[in-house]
Amino acid sequence: MIKAASIGLGWWSDELAKSIQGKSKKIKIVSCYSKNKEKRINFSKKYKTKYHDSYMAILKDPKIDAVILTTPHSQHSKHAIQAIRNGKHVFVEKPMATKFLDAKKMYLFAKKYKKILSVGHNRRYSSVFNFINKLKLQKKIGKILHIDSNFSASGALNYKKKFWRANRKESPGGAIAGLGIHMIDLMCYFGGSVKSVQSLVKKYAVKVNIDDTTSALFELKNCTGNLTTIFACPYTSTFNIFATNMNIFSEVDKNKIEIVNKDGKIQKINLKNKNTLFLELQEFADSCNKQKKYRIKNSEAAHNVKVMEAIVKSSKKNKKIYL
Repeated sequence: MIKAASIGLGWWSDELAKSIQGKSKKIKIVSCYSKNKEKRINFSKKYKTKYHDSYMAILKDPKIDAVILTTPHSQHSKHAIQAIRNGKHVFVEKPMATKFLDAKKMYLFAKKYKKILSVGHNRRYSSVFNFINKLKLQKKIGKILHIDSNFSASGALNYKKKFWRANRKESPGGAIAGLGIHMIDLMCYFGGSVKSVQSLVKKYAVKVNIDDTTSALFELKNCTGNLTTIFACPYTSTFNIFATNMNIFSEVDKNKIEIVNKDGKIQKINLKNKNTLFLELQEFADSCNKQKKYRIKNSEAAHNVKVMEAIVKSSKKNKKIYL
C-alpha cells in the first residue's frame, strides 16, 4: 500500500481523494498540506487523514511514500523536485508544468533519484481512448489523416480576480492548461508529436485577466490536427479522427462513439463509464511498486507543455511556430 500525502487542497485534490480513499487497496492518502490551515483540518476530517503544518514536514516524514500535487501549475516543478530530492514518489496533476524546460528538469531529477514521477492525464484511461486504441492496434482505422478536438467549459466565466487560475501565468493561452492539454495529449498519442503550430488566442467574455477562446492548427508527425478550447461556453469534449477506412466521432466524457465506415455504414456505440482518476492513481501505485509502467511517459507530458507554450507564442507573434 502506497501511503500518500495530498498537497494543495482545492477542488481537484478533493476529486482525486474521492476516487481512491477507502476504495483502493494499492494507495491511500494518509496526510495532507495546504498553506490554509482551515483547508488542512477540513480535508483531514473528510478523508480521515492526518495533516502536517508545512510541506517540508511532509517530505521529512518517513511514513509517507509519495505526494499527490494539485498545487498551482507554475509551482509543479519546484514542488515535484523538492519531493523527489527527499525520496518521495510524485503524482502531479496536468499540466506537468507551465514551461517545457521546467517539465524536462522534473523528469531528469526523477531519473537521477530513481523515483516515480507520473502526470495526471486521466483521459488516457477513458473508455473512448481504450476503444480507439484497440482499433488502432488492430489496424482497422487505416491511415489517420486529420484529428479534430474540442474541450471546452464555462468555468472561467465565474473566476474571481484572486483565484489562482485567474491569471495568465497559471492559465496561459486561456483554457489550455485546464482543459485543452488533455486533447493535446490524445492528439499526440494517435497522430505523433507536434511539429508546428499556428494559433489564435483571444479574450471575448471573461472578466479576469486571462483569454477564453483558443484555436490551434497543428502539423503532427503523421497527420494534421486542430484544437479548440474555450473557457466561456457550455461543456463539450469531442475527439474526432478522419482516416482512410473510417471517421471516428467521439464524446470523450460521455463515453459515446460514432463510426462512419468507408462503405457508408454507421455504428453508434455507448461505452461503459470508467473512474479514470481511480485508474490513473492505481497505475501510479503499481509503478511505485515496480509492478507496472505508468502509461503516460514523462517525455510525452513534457511535449504537451511544449505545445502549450507554442500555442501562446504563435498567437502573440501571429506566425507559425516550429517545435
